Amino acid sequence: MQNSKNVWVWVGVVVVVLIIIAWIWAAMMQKKPAVSGPTPTVAPQGQLVPQFPKELILDANASVNTSYALNYASSTNQYTATYTSSSTVASLFKSYQSYFTKNGWTIAGTLNSDPAYNALSATSTGNQVEVVISKQQGGTQVTVTDVVQ
Repeated sequence: MQNSKNVWVWVGVVVVVLIIIAWIWAAMMQKKPAVSGPTPTVAPQGQLVPQFPKELILDANASVNTSYALNYASSTNQYTATYTSSSTVASLFKSYQSYFTKNGWTIAGTLNSDPAYNALSATSTGNQVEVVISKQQGGTQVTVTDVVQ
């Protein structure tokens, strides 16, 4: 009789432990990891953030749409600008290729098989620039991202 009571006590303890483990596991599954990252510094409409290299806006008549800066670490920063141009996708692509080549940048990759969408990536000491050029209604949109390390 005593052995039977001990078995039921142990069964009860195991059931309680399993319930506690299931409750903890369910609580852990519901928690979402906190997403953290840098807070962007956004320039006023039509302006560039002060750190953005103005020479990367190759169309003198461009209309700046947005510009922002992200500071990832003390030594890694990102400066981005999006502007609208009246130039074609192809002519802007060629202008950026020429600019990077003439200024000693290494063109790391290009995408120019679609007449409505071109992109290129260029690197220089401590810098990586991504340029995305796309045909939009009313003009061509260019996004330039400069990551400085």
